[in-house]
Amino acid sequence: MKLSKCVCVAAIVFLPFAASADPREDLVDGVAKCAVIADNTARLACFDALTPQLKAAQAAPATPAAAPPTQPADNRAWYDPGRIFGASPSAQTTPEQFGGENLAPPPPPPPKPGEAAPPAPPAPIDSITAKVTDYAFNPFGRVTVFLDNGQIWKQLDGDTDRVRFRKSDVNQAEISRGALGSYNMLINGSGASVKVRRLK
Repeated sequence: MKLSKCVCVAAIVFLPFAASADPREDLVDGVAKCAVIADNTARLACFDALTPQLKAAQAAPATPAAAPPTQPADNRAWYDPGRIFGASPSAQTTPEQFGGENLAPPPPPPPKPGEAAPPAPPAPIDSITAKVTDYAFNPFGRVTVFLDNGQIWKQLDGDTDRVRFRKSDVNQAEISRGALGSYNMLINGSGASVKVRRLK
């Protein structure tokens, strides 16, 4: 039963290949057809059967992509992993560059004699403090805070802590960096801090 199912799958996937002259398009079509097969054994057999098409696509010359007149055409193969992940080893053309896609960029060259040194880049900040000009709670108790610097911050839906404001005095909001790219907001320096994201 499984053998006959695999034969049928192979026929469905590879019959259209005879009409196509581009092995890359053939491979993409074949992968798309294999991916929708529900039976695990048949799906694996379908992917295994694509091996000849993969080799043919790798051996075929890449079609140059359209490029601006001031730039050379991109002749990298469509399956180049650098195109997918954004850091192609093909850009490493010297021994000094080899394996350095994850390293920090080199420092700028020193100034020439008589030239002033470029200003140092500003240090990153970890928190801001601003006055609260307005705030509003949604029906679920999550708060949106408007600051005098023009920013708007909203409490995350998954945070259930309640923020307390002074009704007869100016409120101060301190927003600081949290773990994993999150942000915490503390009102008037006390009480519970809540997780927020910036809307504006």
